[in-house]
Amino acid sequence: MREELMRLIEQAPFVPFTIELSSGREVPVRSRDHIFTGAEKGSLIVVQDDHGLYDLLPVLHITALRSRESAV
Repeated sequence: MREELMRLIEQAPFVPFTIELSSGREVPVRSRDHIFTGAEKGSLIVVQDDHGLYDLLPVLHITALRSRESAV
């Protein structure tokens, strides 16, 4: 799943996508500037707004990645 996630982050031009978690929660990624991956590779941060609110997501709980272009 990490390889697919990196492909979505790095694609040019960037296409917004949604991360679906095992809890059923969906987290939108609006731009490349809104998502940060750690060196540890176990989690990532998705910034949700301009006020600094963010989600810390464990990569192991990602069940699906969906973009406008295709479902991954």
